Amino acid sequence: TRTATAHPSFLADMADTVEDTKDAVSHVEETRRAEDFTPLQAIKGSPIAILSCIGAAIGPLMYGFDMVIVGACISMPAFQFEYGTHLADNTFIIPALWQSLWNSLIQLGIIIGAMLNSAFQDRFGRRWGFRSGGFIAAVGVAVMYISDSPDSVDTRRSIFLVGKIILGAAMGQLNSTCQTYVSEVAPPKLRGPLLSIFTFAMVTGQVIAISSVNARILIFTPIAYKVIIASQWAWCGALFLLSFIIPESPFWLVSLNRQDRARTMYNRLNSSRVNRVAGFAVIKETLDHESQSQNAIGQASIAECFRGTNTRRTIIVASTFWLQQFLGVTLLANGPYFLQMAGMNFVKSLEISQVGISLALPATVISWWTMTRFGRRTILLWSIVSVGLLWFSVGIAGVWPTNTTALMYIGVMMQIITFFFGLGGGSATPVIAAEISSARLRALSQAVTFVNAAFSSWLFNFVVPYMFNSDQGNLGGLCGFIFGGLCVIGFIFSYFCIPETKGRSIAEVDEMFESRVATRKFATYICSQQYEEAQHKSLQEA
Repeated sequence: TRTATAHPSFLADMADTVEDTKDAVSHVEETRRAEDFTPLQAIKGSPIAILSCIGAAIGPLMYGFDMVIVGACISMPAFQFEYGTHLADNTFIIPALWQSLWNSLIQLGIIIGAMLNSAFQDRFGRRWGFRSGGFIAAVGVAVMYISDSPDSVDTRRSIFLVGKIILGAAMGQLNSTCQTYVSEVAPPKLRGPLLSIFTFAMVTGQVIAISSVNARILIFTPIAYKVIIASQWAWCGALFLLSFIIPESPFWLVSLNRQDRARTMYNRLNSSRVNRVAGFAVIKETLDHESQSQNAIGQASIAECFRGTNTRRTIIVASTFWLQQFLGVTLLANGPYFLQMAGMNFVKSLEISQVGISLALPATVISWWTMTRFGRRTILLWSIVSVGLLWFSVGIAGVWPTNTTALMYIGVMMQIITFFFGLGGGSATPVIAAEISSARLRALSQAVTFVNAAFSSWLFNFVVPYMFNSDQGNLGGLCGFIFGGLCVIGFIFSYFCIPETKGRSIAEVDEMFESRVATRKFATYICSQQYEEAQHKSLQEA
């Protein structure tokens, strides 16, 4: 039970007199009304904010599209002919080394893009983050498009790799900007679903990519894959246009003390009068509160992410995308080629993978409701358990590598894993990463997030092809045992370290971390705003 002196009040300077107390609590209630809208009221009150958040997801959509390109394109005979090694049986294979380099070194680009983007968007704003990211992505796509021109196959592979690294830098910038922007402009009641649009857009990009590859799999000339690569220019153009349409983040403008401009942008994003009055006050007080509590005046630094209570937050934020890797997202992304190496023909492997990726879309939509109803932590834990059990079953089936029934079971189970991954592990982790971040350090925190995401992805993308490729480990379904074991580790970490942030405002999350609330008590902790309201009601009744 909390006492009147036990909590760090959000209104630390609230006067002691009864009259001043009523005025201060009235402000708290106004703030709470801004955050306690129903979803329908939030949609009506902030239509431009919602549309802006959806538009910001073009970056993750392009990222999802590109994620599948290598795993799916290397299963295309036309691509294998141009970039593969000719074997004695007159077939072509993409060496495990080049698979690993293409899949892993794009993460180097993501690390560079995410690290540079923190200072870039704090200096120039969120809209310039989208603008420059779209331009850099267009350059990377152009390099990939012309990579098959040289006569030497190694030169082709190398140029393709350079294009992937450049595109990776753009993805690092776009993804971190997207989550920073959405977490700052989304209505509090819809912040969870809007942040999870990152996953929905990424999966949508994967569906478009796998469908495009499947439609062109039987075309045996370079145009088969060149059209797919060139189609990414459409996303680049959309991002560039988007940067001129969406309003700038009021959070960023307030952090630069550009109050009038920030209020103008906030009014564009939100049509509700209550939102405009109370919501803008929340932005100012949240940033002021964090700045005062950390005695930080001036530009935020990366070192602050690892000081005091921010260290705990940074560890949680950095861990979220490691969890996705533990759940097997890299092996799922390489599903078509993995199934080919296990013995399935290239047409069937693409058809099965297309079904699985398509299942991730409804799973992500369902997660919007379950995330709001049951919470981020709950659906994450259940997702890890479900995916882990399914991976162990894949490992058991892998004991019989030449059995066609076992091979089909592995293919089907991988698609079901994709569904359960979308229900929790894929949709909840980016939301948790964005909501746990400090408002003052959000751009830096998101940079740290995507640097860690890139490093974990680099590691798994480099190692996984060596696990299943026929010229290396050739483990086949036995890979399921490895990812099942990683799910056990992920569950233990999540249970003890990742708190529940459902229904919490940015200020409330700040308060709970500053108060060092235990992980499993986040869901029931009574914050200052709620405490002040209860005191006010008692005062009125008295």
